Amino acid sequence: MIKEKRNKGFISGLVVSLFFLAFAGMMLFLWNHHQNPTASFPEAKKSGDTVTMKVYDIYPEPIGTIDNGHVIYLVQYDTKNDGKYAGIEAKKDDAAIKEILEKADKGELQKKPYTLKGSQLAPLQSSSNNSRNERIVNYSEFIRSVLDPSSVVALNMTKNYYFSLTEYQKDGFVFLGSSLLIIAVAISTLVASFFLRKRTIASYEELYQAYPELQGDISHVADQASYYNQELKVILYKNHLITYFKGTQAVDLRDVQQLYLTITRIRQSAISRPIYQLCCIRKDRPKKKFNMPIRNKKNAEEQLYTLYAQISEKFPEVKLGV
Repeated sequence: MIKEKRNKGFISGLVVSLFFLAFAGMMLFLWNHHQNPTASFPEAKKSGDTVTMKVYDIYPEPIGTIDNGHVIYLVQYDTKNDGKYAGIEAKKDDAAIKEILEKADKGELQKKPYTLKGSQLAPLQSSSNNSRNERIVNYSEFIRSVLDPSSVVALNMTKNYYFSLTEYQKDGFVFLGSSLLIIAVAISTLVASFFLRKRTIASYEELYQAYPELQGDISHVADQASYYNQELKVILYKNHLITYFKGTQAVDLRDVQQLYLTITRIRQSAISRPIYQLCCIRKDRPKKKFNMPIRNKKNAEEQLYTLYAQISEKFPEVKLGV
C-alpha cells in the first residue's frame, strides 16, 4: 500500500554515499602513507612496501633494459666502508633520474645526496607472480652478468631487493585515482538522493493540489485507482500516473506526449542487473525524458498491458511505446 514517505530512497542513498566516502577516506589514508614512507631501502618488512633511498652516486648510463621497456640504473645508496649499491628501475625519461644525473655531473651528490621515494621489490625467480606489482625476473643473474664478480660494486651490491620508481608511481596513481573516483561516485549518489527527495516532495504536492481528498492520507489512492499494481509499484489515479518504487513520482497524463517502458542494464563486475523505468515525454518539453522507476520484474511488460489499455482509452493522444 502506498504511504507518504518523503525520505524514501533518500536515506538509503545517504547511507551509500557515506559508505563510499568512508572507503575513499581509507584509500586517501593509504595514499598518504604511500607518499610518506618511514623505512629506508632495503629495510622494509616486505616486498612492495614504500621506502626512501639516499643516492650518493649513479652510473651515467642504464646498465640494462627489461621487457616492459623500463631501464635499470646502478646507484650507490650508502657510503660506509666500501659503500652499498643497488639497482633502480625507472622509465627512460624519468624526471627524478635526470635530476640525479645532473647533480652527479656537478659533483653535488656526495655532500648532499638525493632522496628518492620508491617501492622496495623482491625480484622473481620465475615468471609466476602473485603480487600486485610487476617484478623483474632473474635479477641476481642479470647483475652477475653485467658486473665483475670481484669488483667492489659487485661484492657490495644488494641483489635480494631492488628499488622501483615505476611501481611506486603506479601505486600512487591507483590510490589517488581510486579515491577521487569513489568521491565522485559518493557525491553523484548524494546529489541523486537529494534530487529524488525533491521530486518525491513535488509529486506529493502536485497530487494534493489536484486531489484535495488525498490530503492527510494518500493511501486512498489505492482504493480508488483504476489501475493498481502493487508488485510493480504503479498506480493510475484519475489523470495521474504514479510510481512509488524509489521515491514517489507522479505525472499528469494530460501533459504527456509519449509513454514507454525502458530497460537499462547496469554491469557491476561480472554481474549484470536490469533497471526498469516508465519513460514519459511531456508535451511542453519534448526533448526531455521524465523517468519513473518501477520494480524490476522480468514480466513487467506483460503486467503493464492493462495499464496501457486504460491509458489508450482515457488518453488517446498519448503515444504508447517507442
